[in-house]
Amino acid sequence: MNTDIASADEGFYYLESFTNLEKKTTLYEREYRLDRVKYLFASFGSPHEGINLIHIAGSKGKGSTSSFAASILKNCGFKTGLYASPHLLTYRERITLAGDFFGDDVYIRNISYIKTFLENEKIPFETPPTTFELLTLLAFLIFREQKCGWAVIETGIGGRLDATNIITPLCSVITPLELEHQDILGNSLAEIAFEKAGIIKNSIPAVTASQPETALEVLKTAASGKNSSLTLITDAMRISNTAVSVSGTSFTLTCDTGEPFEYNLQTRLLGSFQAENSALAILAVIKALEKYRDFPPGEPDNRKLFPEGISFSGFFKEAVIKGISEAKAAGRIEYLMPRGFQPGIILDSSHTPGSAEKLRSVIETIGNSKKKVLLFGSVEGKDFKKMLEILCPLFNEIIISTPGIFKKSSPEISYNYAKQLINDRKVSLEIVPASALEKALESAGDKGIIVVTGSFYMAGEIRKILEGEYCGISKQ
Repeated sequence: MNTDIASADEGFYYLESFTNLEKKTTLYEREYRLDRVKYLFASFGSPHEGINLIHIAGSKGKGSTSSFAASILKNCGFKTGLYASPHLLTYRERITLAGDFFGDDVYIRNISYIKTFLENEKIPFETPPTTFELLTLLAFLIFREQKCGWAVIETGIGGRLDATNIITPLCSVITPLELEHQDILGNSLAEIAFEKAGIIKNSIPAVTASQPETALEVLKTAASGKNSSLTLITDAMRISNTAVSVSGTSFTLTCDTGEPFEYNLQTRLLGSFQAENSALAILAVIKALEKYRDFPPGEPDNRKLFPEGISFSGFFKEAVIKGISEAKAAGRIEYLMPRGFQPGIILDSSHTPGSAEKLRSVIETIGNSKKKVLLFGSVEGKDFKKMLEILCPLFNEIIISTPGIFKKSSPEISYNYAKQLINDRKVSLEIVPASALEKALESAGDKGIIVVTGSFYMAGEIRKILEGEYCGISKQ
């Protein structure tokens, strides 16, 4: 096929030339519609059909939970696609084989199919498809081409009208909910829960993390209306013996219902909350595999792995232990080990007060350094004030910078608020991220720690600078 796309990055730039709603940060009229997505998928032969799917929505923990689930399925012997968002460095991070990149030729070829279609077909809608809709289509084209028997699909924003919500999964998953994207999803937790609950499908099992009572009631009502069995993680599993260190998080997971089991697990991801994210992923995989045995049509060869159902000892136990230990989620309280006399660095994509609270708990657990430096950058539309209120008291020095150019930001406003917030410590403004990092490294000293947070884009900017130059950064 003739194509003028020379590289994967060039292909993704082409997709980004369409309406990219992720770049919007202020109140405006956003158009979310599933009819256009259904048309696109039908035009490409419905690439989502015939793949066993787990669908994940939520406010916090989506990325980690998705990574855990994909890694477990991979270690069960399934070829597993993973569709996640946003990305830190490259769009390729969004469409992977359980966290590992496909070859550039795979991205180029499938983007070229989309480009040829869009250039030669008249789309029967008033507005063209969005970047996220096209990325969603691309993911499924790649998963189909690469013969992925399974895929874990993370929603973008919301759920009910999200481009991913044309699928029928084997299990729907709701991670912890909080107020977020209120200009789109609603101003109350109940309204946000209603949008997330939109991924729950008729007669398909659903699982949920611990939720505020208001949100949980909405989820229960939605599940009841769809004849879906909703399982709350705390009703199915118990977590104990949780320990967090710079090397990761260890815990014991116990299930006393059905066939009882107890697993001692270790993940490289930091934070006691990662134990619940892991448990939620394990429960989702169990529910999906149970449904999978009865789900028509076209059973893959791998069904022979569970001919009589799931046994929680032996093969499946080993798949879970290895899957949890191997799962990676860049930018989720990611600790980069120091090299030589450099300080340790934590990269975190927290962009809500709830996530900032979780980050704070980790810093309080492992951050016994002589000096702690916060490098913070938030995009417009986020509650940067509350995040700074939560985090600033932990740090000796605060540096405010620009979280890239993907979304609009006003670092000067964050800087002025941080100065008002704390007057007994040093607060500085370094507009250029590279200069901010240089200042942070100098300030932290060889026994200090630097925490980079405020948005995916701040973490991404700093990781880009560090890539290939700092011990502890793993390359895909």
